[in-house]
Amino acid sequence: MRIGQIELPLWTAKPAQPSREFAIDPDFLVAPMPKVLWIELTSKCPFDCIFCTRRTRFGPGRHLDFDVFEKTIAELEEPDFIGLNYSGESIYYPRLLEAIRLAAGTGAATELVSAFSTIPQPLLRGIVESGLDRLAISLHTMDPEQYGQIYKFGSLDLLKRRVSEFLELKSARGLQKPRLDFCFVAMSENLHQLPAVAEYARSLGLAELSIHPIIGRHLVPHDFSRELAGTQLRSGFKDELRTSVEAIRQAQPAFTINVLNPDLDPNPRLSHSPGYYSPLLPQGARIYSCDQSPFESVHILAGGDVVVCEVHDEVSLGNLHTQTLRDVWTGERYREFRRRYVTGAVPACRSCVWKQAYLPAPLKSSIAASDGMSPQLLRGWHEHTGDGIVWSKKRALAALGNPRHQGRVHIAGVLPHAAGGAGNSLTITCNRQPVGRIENGTDAFASFDEIFRLPDNGGCLYFEFVAGRLYRPSLHSASTDSRDLGVALARIEVCG
Repeated sequence: MRIGQIELPLWTAKPAQPSREFAIDPDFLVAPMPKVLWIELTSKCPFDCIFCTRRTRFGPGRHLDFDVFEKTIAELEEPDFIGLNYSGESIYYPRLLEAIRLAAGTGAATELVSAFSTIPQPLLRGIVESGLDRLAISLHTMDPEQYGQIYKFGSLDLLKRRVSEFLELKSARGLQKPRLDFCFVAMSENLHQLPAVAEYARSLGLAELSIHPIIGRHLVPHDFSRELAGTQLRSGFKDELRTSVEAIRQAQPAFTINVLNPDLDPNPRLSHSPGYYSPLLPQGARIYSCDQSPFESVHILAGGDVVVCEVHDEVSLGNLHTQTLRDVWTGERYREFRRRYVTGAVPACRSCVWKQAYLPAPLKSSIAASDGMSPQLLRGWHEHTGDGIVWSKKRALAALGNPRHQGRVHIAGVLPHAAGGAGNSLTITCNRQPVGRIENGTDAFASFDEIFRLPDNGGCLYFEFVAGRLYRPSLHSASTDSRDLGVALARIEVCG
């Protein structure tokens, strides 16, 4: 099997031995501390976008106390991602640059979403030099009059000037980041503007455009009855959006369009392999994960409330003015939510379009990436892309059955090299006990095919993979892939 320029050894293993039905253990699955965080620096915003619920929910809003932010960042343990926004406009947070630098200092990929047009030039220069990884600008039209109608503040002309200044400053300093892209909220009234926004992005040299179909989670004064029936997208609007997206993809095949709502899938299906499933979860199916997994991600609101996700943002599980993040994360309220989540017992999760679901099957003693995504790849894995591997993040967890209580494990995959000539390594544990280590001291991707002795030969084994260094293709090559990659797993199997 060939992965890029890497040849993986052929491995014809025995068929996986089925065991008892696999069920996720939520207490074992949860990360020691959150790996993915959305932190609302402020719920204040001078914009009054027609689709935004901020004003009706938070009124004038407030800023997150900076000491709460500092203490939260200090608690984190190797986070993967920190987004510094939610309902408000973060460029109006008084200590934004300090917040970015603290977040970036954790090693996490950092992101800021902004309407951007009214950003002061000194702050713009500061953001360019701050270490931020991604700046996503909300852009919903290229028509100046419609811009005013949608945002009710700022102007399209001012936005375009600020975008040009941002790119010029970044180029003058020879910086690869912050990576710039646009986010487009799709509505009936602006759908005809989607090609113009995509063309503007392409003309600036941007590689992708993210589309967020309007959602109906909370009431807003604007009438969205053409797009929504209650909280669900109407089939006619979904058809229109799919047609518009496909037309752009045909006209600009090298330009990436990401539609960030699985509800546009016209043929959702359930199987033993986890995947997005937007309809109501049927009895017998289980939730594998979602875009904001309660096992590794968290939202922190400007008032200090900790919430599970955007769907559950009105239910606080704790507050950082009186508790530490660790206390909330490991507290009984979070634990109870996770236990109900994996069985599909949370009504809002059963109907959520961003859930990934699967039909339960027996616990297997091997996982082959060539078979597709497995529910036994528990936490810290990127989405399966259809080839013979599945990439991990820095830390990833997998479960195997061991009905014969065998004493070894066979693992094959690819470990990337580290940037700058530094060595890279992969540490493997089983049920929290050391198993072994794989090294890559080369300047290229290295395949491996190793057998290790198991410290525990129990009936269910939890393997954790921890990469010493991460590889981000967009930083080290011409690729637009901005994922942080740990190890590429091809196969893992218990053996005698």
